[in-house]
Amino acid sequence: MIKFNWGTGIFLFILVFIIACIWFFIYAIHQHISFVEDNYYPKGLKYEEKLKKMRNMANLHEPLLVAVNKTDLSVTFPADFIGQKLNGQILIYRPSDEKLDITVPIRTDTAMTQHVLLTKLVRGKYVVKLEWSSEGKDFYKEQEIYIP
Repeated sequence: MIKFNWGTGIFLFILVFIIACIWFFIYAIHQHISFVEDNYYPKGLKYEEKLKKMRNMANLHEPLLVAVNKTDLSVTFPADFIGQKLNGQILIYRPSDEKLDITVPIRTDTAMTQHVLLTKLVRGKYVVKLEWSSEGKDFYKEQEIYIP
């Protein structure tokens, strides 16, 4: 039979502490680390360009409308763009998990509306980032949405 004294207690405490540290280290290594955005530094340097695009957006006669319906996300561009070709993309950005991000090229119907089916999106918070150009002008808009 082992005699339990202070030395044995201290030894067991240190042993359990070392095992817990090793377990935590192994657990931490296997965790997925997701940055908010890749290449954030170069994007930060181009922030002035983004502000210019946002100013162009603010100067439109009508606002751009982003709405979540039961079946889809609809983006309605202002009447300023009727008859113009829009080149750009819609990024549906999930802040908590980059694997759930979706990028869709802009392809509007005759009513200047584009629909994205919600079946591709899971429940939660998203940020819709629209970036497009038309007739030599660039535009940018961000809007938070929640998918129920």
